[in-house]
Amino acid sequence: MAVPFFKEQQNADAYINDNSFEKSIKDQVYLNVFSLKSKAKIKVEPGNNEDNSIESILKNVPKYSFQHKDNEETLKITECIFGQTGIKCDNFFINDKTNLNINFKEKLNDKLGFSIQKNSTPQVLVVHTHTSESYMDKDQGFYYKSTDFHSTNNKRNVVSVGNAICKVLEKNDIKTIHDSTYHDVPMFTGSYKRSAQTIEKILEKNPSVKVVLDIHRDTIEYKDRRKVKPTIKVNGRKAAQVMIISGCDTEGTLEHPNWQENLKFTLKLQRELETLYPNLTRSLLFMHARYNQHLTNGSTLIEVGTDANTLEEAVYSGVLVGEALSRLLSRL
Repeated sequence: MAVPFFKEQQNADAYINDNSFEKSIKDQVYLNVFSLKSKAKIKVEPGNNEDNSIESILKNVPKYSFQHKDNEETLKITECIFGQTGIKCDNFFINDKTNLNINFKEKLNDKLGFSIQKNSTPQVLVVHTHTSESYMDKDQGFYYKSTDFHSTNNKRNVVSVGNAICKVLEKNDIKTIHDSTYHDVPMFTGSYKRSAQTIEKILEKNPSVKVVLDIHRDTIEYKDRRKVKPTIKVNGRKAAQVMIISGCDTEGTLEHPNWQENLKFTLKLQRELETLYPNLTRSLLFMHARYNQHLTNGSTLIEVGTDANTLEEAVYSGVLVGEALSRLLSRL
């Protein structure tokens, strides 16, 4: 779950659009405040000699099963589609948590201040501030009470989603860097500060990078621990809904002077996703926060599904995000 770098342990309810959830869902949205014993730093840069086809990516999603005790209590997962709330802009919706009265349609149609080169230099960086966020093993409508939704196994967490995005970008001749450094292990607090340091080091070595994607997964629960699974079908296959988060500096206190450039990029990406895959996106969340988006003018944060979605659903959404982003960037 993404939370502002300056309020990492604050309750998430303050950042959720009241109209985006049923009342029972709004009762409680949990943050993942935790610690893990191990720490891993693995950097992956997809090569052009890999088979980056959609079918190959999905075929290689690992199968696994969570261990549980015999007769262990199970809790319900509610599957739904949502995100059609907030301010309508073109073919999508915006959950505006500010009082800025932005003309979103005007920003959507503004030209971006950067372009992408299809050459040997990296153009896109994919990182994970909360790298250990993981997914369900099976699509079964319930989960076991003891299930741990964090893992340092990169075949089970958001790193797999990042890999899918990068492979699709590479397939479309957009060179990428995927950094899978763990910023939330062994401690959650300070994750954004650590990921900022990672991003800054990579940008220093690779000034050609124009776009930075911070890939997360969300968590939504009822009070009784029932989980919410936002899902749609694309070409007959289940995909986890995604939510783009774009930060701004409403009070001039975040050292984020170019946030409007990021907003233009996120609006265009949201429209592209909805054009290609209607209902794939939840309402774009626009709020007073930074999320390290001050580091480039093409930075955004994307929540891919929740912990109730399966890894396969999330990876498929990664493929779709990669396709939409490739199409958008190729037109710049």
